[in-house]
Amino acid sequence: MRYLLLLLLNLPVILLALMSIVTQYKMDRMSRERFRSQMILWSVALVVIIASFPVYNLLSGKALLDSAELSLFDIFEITVIVTLVYVLNNQRQKIDRAEKTLRDLHQELSIKLSKK
Repeated sequence: MRYLLLLLLNLPVILLALMSIVTQYKMDRMSRERFRSQMILWSVALVVIIASFPVYNLLSGKALLDSAELSLFDIFEITVIVTLVYVLNNQRQKIDRAEKTLRDLHQELSIKLSKK
């Protein structure tokens, strides 16, 4: 049940991130390389969260890897980490766009001043 809660809490964040990445790419605000890397990052996060329960069941009988089920703190911690990665990634993209705009404006200003 706790793995379902983990999935339900993190799935909207990951889907929001994937939709945001596709939107940014379609609006030509993101390069193809960054698009690929971001898609890989969030796809891996989604696969890890979906596969956490089957992997736990597979490894739970092994002596070295035997651990207790997820606690509510673990679920909260993973959700916060996924959300922070999304927020930080989103802010980095906004900063990159602002820097690009500032560079373009500076270039236009330099051209206009050189003509005078």
